[in-house]
Amino acid sequence: MTRRLFSRAAKRADQIVAAIADRLNGNAARRRAIKQRLAVAMMATERHQLVAARAAQSAKVRTLTAMKCRALLHWRMQFHRSAV
Repeated sequence: MTRRLFSRAAKRADQIVAAIADRLNGNAARRRAIKQRLAVAMMATERHQLVAARAAQSAKVRTLTAMKCRALLHWRMQFHRSAV
């Protein structure tokens, strides 16, 4: 328990020191810009995946519909052939 407590305290202290150093060096703005770009890229990837999934689903529905129509036409053709 004590070891974990000290470990968490040391980690937090490292974060605080890094934040102060970033402010002094001007890295904070650069890190913020990188995080924003990363967030935008992640959203774009997610949107692309959604669009791709929708396209795949609509293509699947189209092929199923075409198959149903073809099967119906085939059935009607067979019906008319046997009626003659």
